[in-house]
Amino acid sequence: MLIPKKDRLDILTYLFSEGVLVVSKDPHLKKHKQIGVPNIYVMKLMQSLKSNDYVHEIFNWQWHYYSLTTPGIEHLRKILHIPDDTVPKTLKKQQGPPPGERPGYGGRGRGRGGYRGGDRGDYRGPREGGFGGGFRGRGRGMGRGMGRGRGRGRGMGDAPAEFS
Repeated sequence: MLIPKKDRLDILTYLFSEGVLVVSKDPHLKKHKQIGVPNIYVMKLMQSLKSNDYVHEIFNWQWHYYSLTTPGIEHLRKILHIPDDTVPKTLKKQQGPPPGERPGYGGRGRGRGGYRGGDRGDYRGPREGGFGGGFRGRGRGMGRGMGRGRGRGRGMGDAPAEFS
C-alpha cells in the first residue's frame, strides 16, 4: 500500500521513540489515537515491518501489540538518520527511588493495606475458636456434595443440636 512519506515518517518516529506500538484491528478508523494518521496506514506499515522481522507482534482481543527488535532499531536508525546513542524508551533504564527508600512501604498509600497497621491476617477479625465466629458445623449447602451437586442450593436445614 502506498503511504504518504510524511505519515510514514510520523509512524516510524513514534515507533522508534516509544519502542512499542498498539494498533486496533479496525481499518476504517479515521485516525490512530497516538499518531494522528489513518489507522490503515499504521496497520499496513507494521505488517511490512513484521514481515522483515523488524518488530515482534502479539495479537489479542482485536488489538495488535508491536515491539521493536534489535534489527528493527538498527533499520529505523538508518531510515530516520538517528545517532547510535539514541535508544527507544523501552531500552532506557528507569530512575529508581533514592537508596534506602522503597516504593509502596510506609505512609497511607494504596497497596496491601499498609495503613491498617497490623499483621496480614488481621483484616479477618479476631478468631473466636473453631473455624471462626459464624461457623456452626453443617450449615446451609454443606454435607451432600460441596455446592455443585444434588443439593440444589437448599442446604440441609439448621445445624444439629450438638454443634449449637
